[in-house]
Amino acid sequence: MARIQIIGESCRDIFVYCEAQRLAPDLPVPILQTVNTIENPGMAANVHRNIMTKISDCELLTNLNWKNITKTRYIHQESNHMFIRIDSPHEIEPIDMSKIDYNVDAIVISDYHKGFLSEEAINEICSKHDLVFLDTKKIVKSWAEKATFIKINDYEFRKSEKSFKIFWSPRFKILIFHSTFNIRRSFKKLNVTVFSILNLRLCI
Repeated sequence: MARIQIIGESCRDIFVYCEAQRLAPDLPVPILQTVNTIENPGMAANVHRNIMTKISDCELLTNLNWKNITKTRYIHQESNHMFIRIDSPHEIEPIDMSKIDYNVDAIVISDYHKGFLSEEAINEICSKHDLVFLDTKKIVKSWAEKATFIKINDYEFRKSEKSFKIFWSPRFKILIFHSTFNIRRSFKKLNVTVFSILNLRLCI
């Protein structure tokens, strides 16, 4: 059985489902009436929860104060339209690198760019393990060249596109995106295999 370690920031995701039947009399905003509230572990803790459905031997190394960090979404129950998201301050201490377990089969870095993982820390982790999946909100530059797999969204790709040609490395194997419709041709000249996030799930 494979052993995996997840590294990254975590929070509490709070979903407040509401009804909205009228506008406020003093301002043109909807009056929300709470119907139901659901709370889940968020960010890296959500990645950990998802992987645990497939692989039971999975550890999470995250910020100790994750329960004090919240993302609260107010959502219309009938249409699933989100009215607003309210975040608490994200005050996160940097990772204690001595707590990383390199004797696992794979490391998954879930970096939300909130201060837990610096570029230097990510580079060090990738250099010390042969199988590292990197999911980052940072602009990808040479500090990520030792990652085995990188998954980024279209937004990070657009901001990172010019950097890929600079730090290309034989160790760096696959780029993974949520959406690949408009970006496949950008990587034909680099001979890169582009996978969707669904392919990554099949690999695991």
